[in-house]
Amino acid sequence: MAAPGGGSTPQRIARGPETVGELEPGNWGTLTPEQHASAIQQLNRFATQADEKVAPELTLQETKFFLFYSDLKPAEAAEWAGLLDRMYARLAELFGIPKGENVFRGKALVLVFSKLEDFDKFEQEVHDIEPGSATGRCHQRGDGLVHIACFRQPIDADFAALLVHESVHAFVHRYRKPPRVPSWVNEGLAETVAAALVEQRGRRQELRQDAITRLQQRGALGEQFFSGRQIEPWQYPVAHMLTEFMVRENRAGYVAFIDGIKDGMKWEDALAQKFGATPDQLASAFGQSLRIRRLGASKPLDDPRRPALGRDQDVREWEEEWQRERKAERERNLTRNGS
Repeated sequence: MAAPGGGSTPQRIARGPETVGELEPGNWGTLTPEQHASAIQQLNRFATQADEKVAPELTLQETKFFLFYSDLKPAEAAEWAGLLDRMYARLAELFGIPKGENVFRGKALVLVFSKLEDFDKFEQEVHDIEPGSATGRCHQRGDGLVHIACFRQPIDADFAALLVHESVHAFVHRYRKPPRVPSWVNEGLAETVAAALVEQRGRRQELRQDAITRLQQRGALGEQFFSGRQIEPWQYPVAHMLTEFMVRENRAGYVAFIDGIKDGMKWEDALAQKFGATPDQLASAFGQSLRIRRLGASKPLDDPRRPALGRDQDVREWEEEWQRERKAERERNLTRNGS
């Protein structure tokens, strides 16, 4: 799920993409045209069934890699579908995927709802998930299919960033082999690609500066940044900046690092062997790039002068702030939809 960013910070509180069902490795790698065609038929059937349950006005805008269903006007739907094609091209270029090669099983299914209540209903009735504070989610399946669902937020830049972020998760799920990459890698890459394709200078810069301030106070990336199942929301801009740093410093090593994980290596081993760093070494070098001395992975690197910051209190304050902003944002969305 997308990170805090843009004017819709509270909507994008993350639990991360979920893999549903037992992994079927045979559905990764090179697939035949017949296998792709069968998967596309399956995805279109799913979209039709979802349409009947939720919003019977979804229409299809198909591209080379995406099945884009929405209740938007055709010209607008084509614009957003084109953004996803540009996202795919950006990732294919980064990972050295030959032009035109399809990593998806069939295609990636994207469903966009113009009403927040329709997105909520889709999550509840089709995927049996309480939407909570989310307005977008990547549903990735063990059989290799992916469903991306989003609410079409009123602010174009917010929606574009959300759409790209969730679709990057789908690409990463399908890239190379089934093993999952750590949350900090997945979310960091999603934020990096969204930032590269979507102009969100003001709010995104605020989040980055806030993250830098927190790193300076803590002296560390956080207790669960590398090891937790899902990074905390304040760590999304940290993961974004760290990803940019890794790509800038050693692009080939970054790609090899992800390739290693997808090929079955433990992420710590892939980081050491492919990128040439331990978590603490990476954190320290990253900190130096931000002019933060002695930045550690999970705790400060031997600096007793650094002030302590209570992690539980810090997280609680963020969560309370998100809930207030989320409530206000939902009220604004309902007002706009009703006007």
